[in-house]
Amino acid sequence: MMLLTTEAYSGIAQFITVLILFVAVLWVTWAVTKWTAGYQKGKWSGGNIEMLESFRIAPDKYVQIIRVADKYVAIAVAKDTVAFLAELDESELMLKEDAAGAKMSFQELLEKVREKKKE
Repeated sequence: MMLLTTEAYSGIAQFITVLILFVAVLWVTWAVTKWTAGYQKGKWSGGNIEMLESFRIAPDKYVQIIRVADKYVAIAVAKDTVAFLAELDESELMLKEDAAGAKMSFQELLEKVREKKKE
C-alpha cells in the first residue's frame, strides 16, 4: 500500500478547492442569468405593445407585425431606421393559437428536435 505525503494531500486539497469554486461560480452564473431573464420578461410583458411576428428579409433588415393597443401594424426595421408599412386588419392575420410553444421547457424543446431528427 502506498502512503501519500503531505505534498500529495496538499495537491488533492487544492484540486478539490478549485473544483468547488468552479461549481460555485457556475451556479452563481446560472442563478444570475435566470434572475435577469425573469426581470427582463416582467419588464417587457403586460404592456400595450407586443411583437407578434418578425421575418428577416436581409441582413439587419426585418418586417415585423406588432400590436399597439388594439391596432395591428406592419413595420420595416433596419439597422438605423424603422418605417411604417401598413395598418392591418385583425381578420387578415393568421394568429397562432398555440402559445404553449413559447413556454416550452428546454428539455421539451430538445426532445422535439430529437424527434424531428429521427424522421
